[in-house]
Amino acid sequence: MARLEWFFDVICPQTYLAAGRIEGLAREAGHELVLRPISLARLYAAQGLPEQPEQDWPENKRRRQHHDVLRQAELAGLQLRGPLTRPPDESEAAQRLLAGAPEQQRAGLMHALLRAAWDEGRTLDDPGLLQQLAAEHNTDPTAMDSSAALQALEQTTEKALERGVFGVPTAIAGEQLWWGADRLDFLARAIGATPSSNAHQPDGQTRRLEVFHDFSSPFSYLACTQVERLAREHSAELVWRPMLLGALFRSIGTPMVPIQAMSPNRQRWGRRDMAQWAEHWGVPLQFTSHFPLNTVLALRVSAVEPDLIQPLYRAAWAKDRNLSDPATVEAIIREAGMDPEDVVARATSDANKAVIKTNTAAAESLGACGAPTLVVNGSLVFWGQDRLDMVGKALDGWVPAVDAEAPTDTH
Repeated sequence: MARLEWFFDVICPQTYLAAGRIEGLAREAGHELVLRPISLARLYAAQGLPEQPEQDWPENKRRRQHHDVLRQAELAGLQLRGPLTRPPDESEAAQRLLAGAPEQQRAGLMHALLRAAWDEGRTLDDPGLLQQLAAEHNTDPTAMDSSAALQALEQTTEKALERGVFGVPTAIAGEQLWWGADRLDFLARAIGATPSSNAHQPDGQTRRLEVFHDFSSPFSYLACTQVERLAREHSAELVWRPMLLGALFRSIGTPMVPIQAMSPNRQRWGRRDMAQWAEHWGVPLQFTSHFPLNTVLALRVSAVEPDLIQPLYRAAWAKDRNLSDPATVEAIIREAGMDPEDVVARATSDANKAVIKTNTAAAESLGACGAPTLVVNGSLVFWGQDRLDMVGKALDGWVPAVDAEAPTDTH
């Protein structure tokens, strides 16, 4: 029997969203599931992160993340109560209790704590709540104050860091690592379990899909290998919106190269995650040796000749060609059977320059915090190439509850 380890902290809503399914996947695949409670507060501190990283995020990013987790909960048939962002140290006593609990009682106690926090909206630093739940699950409530439980929690957290864990929940099978409730389909495929179904349920209406993108982002590349297929399958109108990602970052206060602001563990996972998505979509991916890219000319060219979008993306992220070099952009235009002089002249006109600026401003006003940003009917905003499943549901008519109060454009 293979072993599947799950590193978690009950203070994270993603732990609640994933807890039931991770158990089901382990059972289906015949894996032993080993629950590893760790301290998220200590994990952050060891990586030099603030206690609540979200506090340093721009408002657009906080809003996008807030909507995203509520949408994930809705699709999982769960409802989250209480604040979505809580101080990680709120769960320190609860995690010590879990670390000190007998292994045969740990799963039940974990679920009870998750229900209390996220289904009932209760705070996890309530000694009375912890004592009650410990008693109900045959666990000594004094474990939360014992030096043995504290030591066990610290040691497991340190081992998690050594193995590449940077956040929760994280599943590890062998040497492979999956972070978050939204990567469980990748885990399922890796261990021989069944991924979730994503069947189409169209309502017969035609909707518009706007794609705010920039060639500087590998995530934008991955999304743009799929959006034409997505629009076709859902009978949607596809509208390309090239934007200047750097200008958006400057305006909302995001680091110009976000990956460089991440911890080493997070950066390593990000590279592996990109590779997994490329494999999943069946597309080539070679992280450019010219990063970061200056894509101003390429964006302007794509605005006047949308047929060049895919060749430009492939050049940057599949063939390692330097889009920062005007000569390279001109060569790509020529290879597509177009006149570079004519295309560049139209691309660099004042009117076309204004289109890029307008798209960037529109993205920010919609709440964009990165690329790709995908917008259904002008109002439902999704961030990231890993949310194409949600975009597909929205193109079929799904309006998440968190977005339902805002009227949708039906043109």
